[in-house]
Amino acid sequence: MTDSASSGASGLDAASLAALSALADNLPQPAWMAAPDGRSIWFNKPWYHYTGSTEEQMLSGAWRNAQDPTRVAAITARWQQAMETGEPYETTLRLRGADGQERPFLARATPIRGADGAILAWLGTCTDISALEAAATELAEQKRLLEILNRSAASVAAELNLERLVQMVTDVGVELTGAQFGAFFYNVVTEQGEAWQLYTVSGVPRENFTKFPYPRETAVFAPTFKGAAIVRSDDITLDPRYGRNAPYRGMPEGHLPVRSYLAAPVMSRSGEALGSLLFGHSAPGVFNASDEQLIVGIAAQAAVGIDNSRLYDKAQREIEERRQAEDARLVVLRELNHRVKNLFAVATGMVTMTARTSGTTMEMAETLTGRLHALAEAHDLIRPNVSSDDQKATRTSVSAMIERILAAHITDREEQLHLDGPEVLVGPTGATSLALILHEVATNAAKYGGLSESGGAVSIAWRVEGPNMILTWTEQGGPAIAGPPQRKGFGSDLARMSAKGQLGGEVSHDWRPEGVHITLRASLDRLSA
Repeated sequence: MTDSASSGASGLDAASLAALSALADNLPQPAWMAAPDGRSIWFNKPWYHYTGSTEEQMLSGAWRNAQDPTRVAAITARWQQAMETGEPYETTLRLRGADGQERPFLARATPIRGADGAILAWLGTCTDISALEAAATELAEQKRLLEILNRSAASVAAELNLERLVQMVTDVGVELTGAQFGAFFYNVVTEQGEAWQLYTVSGVPRENFTKFPYPRETAVFAPTFKGAAIVRSDDITLDPRYGRNAPYRGMPEGHLPVRSYLAAPVMSRSGEALGSLLFGHSAPGVFNASDEQLIVGIAAQAAVGIDNSRLYDKAQREIEERRQAEDARLVVLRELNHRVKNLFAVATGMVTMTARTSGTTMEMAETLTGRLHALAEAHDLIRPNVSSDDQKATRTSVSAMIERILAAHITDREEQLHLDGPEVLVGPTGATSLALILHEVATNAAKYGGLSESGGAVSIAWRVEGPNMILTWTEQGGPAIAGPPQRKGFGSDLARMSAKGQLGGEVSHDWRPEGVHITLRASLDRLSA
């Protein structure tokens, strides 16, 4: 359109122009006419009504005032092109109404031609496309939100790390709702069984939350923390539930300013309240019903993700527990194999040596039975408990070994056996050798020494000296001793061999008249093996 001060510059006769004007005045949208050279010659009533201008203003070029000034040059160029080609004119523009608001319009102009094809005038209309533009904008926004939801759904489904998952959900919630900040409070059960509320934060530094206590189940927070309802408020400070709980009676000093508030519970498939999504904005009225529905969807995604994460963690723990159980089983099997081989070797040696030193079959059976019984007693102390989850071989102590081996040879524990020494651990291998030594000296004491008389006793003391344990065995109250025995039996040889070969030490005897005094030196490392 160009400027014109006259309405008679078109090629139309007065009657035709009047007819067109009457028709255009009754159109629902603004309309106009221009001469063949593009000069404006007429505007209809809806145009004047919308723009609030007069005929004189429009015909003198004031139509430019109703346009977006940044678009006038482009509109003029497009209009000039239409006049040069004679093709229909079409463009979009923004017209400022009498109320000062600019609205989008679709502008079209069609040339009116005479019988000879010459352009007599141009008839143009401007159609308000505000609703169409709003719908397109809404559609684009919905598409954007849908893309975010689809992307987040795929990401949440693939993420099994709980920390990253809840951070992702919180970030998406802020992006979808336009919140200034968001927080996700969720429950994590520790190994001690205590439930702690942890959180992730989006939109603001985490420090904005760390200086305040975790939210409590106040009137505002309780509905979402308990999984009962969604809470959406245009201005939380005006909510009747707000500010009713001590000690803050509202927001603590220094807290992020919150007016618009939106919170949704995150519920597991089993109905457990996993936590809450909380979003805030310092301006009132930011969140609407659409935002609420979006957060419901995000909360559902979060619940599925957290459930999956928990199932994954549970599966990983079970796999690890099974692996550890299998490792423990293999350890027990290897230990059992080793110990059985050792016991067979010891038993074979005892049978051979006992047979050589026994006068009768009965004597051999009695001696051999005692020694095997001592090994069984030692084994019973260090074997794993079949009802325990830990199936590894255990350790025992020197004092427990003495108590168990000598139990068969004493009738009055308080009077006949005196023990004194620190806690010294004995392992599976060391227990076999120590049991044989204790059995041999206890058997001799019961047959010939301090435990053969009713008033006799044995005092056993041990101490740690550097890398060794020194144990002394002192008998009293038995028959008087004239000196060392004339013949060494297999038992003494077995004790010496066990002390030297298996325990890395030695056994020595001092044959005192009042009772034998025996000293055992054993390596602590060998003893605890």
